Amino acid sequence: MKIDIENWKSQIRKGYLDICILLLIQAKKRIYGFELLEELKGLELPVKEGTLYPLLSRMAADGLLATEWETENSSGHPRKFYSLTKIGKNTLSEMKEEFNKLIIVYEQIKKLEN
Repeated sequence: MKIDIENWKSQIRKGYLDICILLLIQAKKRIYGFELLEELKGLELPVKEGTLYPLLSRMAADGLLATEWETENSSGHPRKFYSLTKIGKNTLSEMKEEFNKLIIVYEQIKKLEN
């Protein structure tokens, strides 16, 4: 039986999309959705709006993100900015620790190939 590599890639992406989003928000301090989409696209991790916005809503509902509506000027459209809460920062710290453990295991197994 051959593995469906596209399905595998999709599953892997789902697993690390949360951490990538939180890392970007942490790096930018605060960011709005479209800017986040562009950043992810620039990092070759393109995400559709229909994926990103529900994910951001869930993270906000879980207490990981604070949201703030802002209009840049009187004629501009309002933008919803996202920033990490204290819970979000703590959660990201735990995620990074776990992700680093996974990388270490991967690297150790990879060395066995040689």
